[in-house]
Amino acid sequence: MTEIIRTNIGVTTYLTPTGSISDKESIAALRTAFDESIEAGMKKLVVVMERVPSLTGEVLEFLLDMQDALAARGGQLTVTQPNALLKDIFKITDFEKYIEVKDRP
Repeated sequence: MTEIIRTNIGVTTYLTPTGSISDKESIAALRTAFDESIEAGMKKLVVVMERVPSLTGEVLEFLLDMQDALAARGGQLTVTQPNALLKDIFKITDFEKYIEVKDRP
């Protein structure tokens, strides 16, 4: 199962999955980390993808839902450090039109 490392620096929470986000357990772990961050009042979340080799369409949908929830609270979601495959997926799906994607945190 993929662990989600949660780090708070100032007003920003960094969520760092430690592997592929492609099964129900890893998606649930990401959802829990997100929910805990929202409950703590965090409005700026960064999902660090440096250790994520792949993800599913369900994860893309969840990330878009995360952005909507944060935007409703005046916040923002950013995705950083995707590998080449994830960059291609983000480009093909127009993901970057809705969520900021950066090479560095």
